Amino acid sequence: MTNFTSSFVNCEGHSVSQVFVAIAYSIFSVFGTVSNFLVIYLVCSFKKLKTTSNAFIVNGCISDLLVCAFWMPQEVVLISTGWVKNSTYHVFMEGVFFLWMTVSLLSHSLIVLNRFVLITKLPTVYISVYQKRNTEWMIAMVWVLPLAFLLPWAFGQRTYEISSPCILLRLYVFSGDEIPLSSFYTAILSAGTVLSQTAILLYCYICIFRKVQVSLKRVSVLNFQVVQDLPCSCPRKEKRLGLYVFIVCCVFLLTTEPFAWTVLYGLFQPMPHGLPTASWLLLCLLFVFNPYMYTWKNEEFRRSFRSMVGGELWKNTVVSVDPAVQIISQNDS
Repeated sequence: MTNFTSSFVNCEGHSVSQVFVAIAYSIFSVFGTVSNFLVIYLVCSFKKLKTTSNAFIVNGCISDLLVCAFWMPQEVVLISTGWVKNSTYHVFMEGVFFLWMTVSLLSHSLIVLNRFVLITKLPTVYISVYQKRNTEWMIAMVWVLPLAFLLPWAFGQRTYEISSPCILLRLYVFSGDEIPLSSFYTAILSAGTVLSQTAILLYCYICIFRKVQVSLKRVSVLNFQVVQDLPCSCPRKEKRLGLYVFIVCCVFLLTTEPFAWTVLYGLFQPMPHGLPTASWLLLCLLFVFNPYMYTWKNEEFRRSFRSMVGGELWKNTVVSVDPAVQIISQNDS
């Protein structure tokens, strides 16, 4: 009787988390799909946005779009219907998600390194480094490297049967009772990727901000525009620049660092039930915020968006004429 009661309580706790995660996935999926698709559409539709810097942003948006448009909806279905019994499908979806997640994280490094070279180095260095062929190789390696790291894990998986009295959440990188994993390989790989990306991002943005402060030319970090003759309100623009860099860093740190340290801690010690779920949802929130982080202060994206909306509204606008006016015009004719 005691075992039945404890099992019922555990299942009840899992059902609450199940509903909460399903709702969060649904919201993230809608907003993430729309925002990522919009950025990709704008870059592909307007020539002014087809730059090397935006190519890295689009690469990250593609991986985020795959997560939001394909992975999250099927997770909502699986959470609602029950745990998947096919181990082959489980391994495939786990590997695909980690591929897309790692590509998204590595895209942050490409973006910040591009800004670092653009702002802190000479223009000749930037042109020589970011040639078209080199840019294509960088984007290709972002996809090839995670796939190469995941292949040993995929071939090392063994078939297993999942037996549990209640539906469990698919929190892949967390061990223990949350998810049965055959190894800690994906957890270590994910945490290492996040921590390395954090180090690169902080170093590059600190160097960028120092370069901008001591330089006579003020640089807009988020807009990728070198401005030579600014108005007299330079201190105010410096404060705005610092605020933008601070916001980008905070969004990345708040969504990734809890996940990384929770994963590392969970490899050695058991954790409360809600902590892995909260850190996991924060990481998933990054896939939704990525497009806004790099485009919300970009004037070219704003102009392109306004022109797109204006064009669609103009096509869909129907000019209504008052019937009395139509009768008068017919009589006059």
